[in-house]
Amino acid sequence: MIHLNKNLFISFLLLIIWNCDDQYNKGNEIISITSSVSEVKGGRTVELACEATDQDGDKLTYFWESASGSLDQNGDSATWTAPADTGVYFITCTVADDYGASAVGSIAIRVLSAQSVELKGKVSNALNGAGVPGVLVTVGDITAITNENGDYNIGLIIFGEYDITGEVEEFCPYSGHFIIPDDSSLDIFIFNFSVSPIPEPGETRMVLNWGAEPRDLDSHLLTPEIEGTTHHISYMNRGSETAAPYVTLDTDNTQGYGPETITIKQSFEGTYIYYIYSFTDEETLANSGGTIQIYNSPDCDGETIEVPDGGSGRYWYVCDIDGASGDITIVNQIQEAEPAP
Repeated sequence: MIHLNKNLFISFLLLIIWNCDDQYNKGNEIISITSSVSEVKGGRTVELACEATDQDGDKLTYFWESASGSLDQNGDSATWTAPADTGVYFITCTVADDYGASAVGSIAIRVLSAQSVELKGKVSNALNGAGVPGVLVTVGDITAITNENGDYNIGLIIFGEYDITGEVEEFCPYSGHFIIPDDSSLDIFIFNFSVSPIPEPGETRMVLNWGAEPRDLDSHLLTPEIEGTTHHISYMNRGSETAAPYVTLDTDNTQGYGPETITIKQSFEGTYIYYIYSFTDEETLANSGGTIQIYNSPDCDGETIEVPDGGSGRYWYVCDIDGASGDITIVNQIQEAEPAP
């Protein structure tokens, strides 16, 4: 009979136990893969990070892969340079320990044309210029909601012409238009606009919004005779809501975009003449992107008038308003002289 040495047997048993335990290497897990942006212009870079854990506490190795574009890897982070072609691309991160366990995760990045910009802006109250939160801003099929300061961010859009709308409770709906030129060198395109609180019964409100240039567009209103006198409402005479002419210049903006708002609190028989004066530069009036919303109470009926793309001069003769009926006669022309009563 062969007798095994007791100590040799114990060592052999421990070796078997150690080998069996090593065969049960616990796995690892990817917790998250994040990127600095979800959309990027072709040729631009995106910063990536992969967070992972190993149940045994083993050291992990990270491998980054993408079918298109180029990757600069640095362990659990990487920089991806987007390809020129538009589309949705997936970047994959594989984590592995030294004992054969691995996990794979991926993240999708949308690549847009290099001919694109980030669209964002601010929505303000047409009466006081304060930011309006909760506005649903829509450009094409893309939407965004303004934050507590009235700011919105649509994301990347390609150069071109766009309609834009803004809707929120207790305000009249806004509709406007803007153009991002094909030769734009901007990475960010700002489009600010304002929304008007619903006018009180009997009120008529004219709200002017425009682009960054010219810096100062001034709203003017010539009234019919009221209590024996005609009136000229502008930044030099802001009017009164409780005495003649019962018209107020609510906001006067000199930093671009607007709003410039005039409210007729009480109408009188005769013709009101509404026009805009370019205080700073006559050459950019036709290219200002100016849009005027005229709102009547109580359901925001009225007109939307865009600045004409032709004509010369500092004066934009917008319309006449019949004080008795509220009818609006649109003139919409740029001219050299101030409209005459």
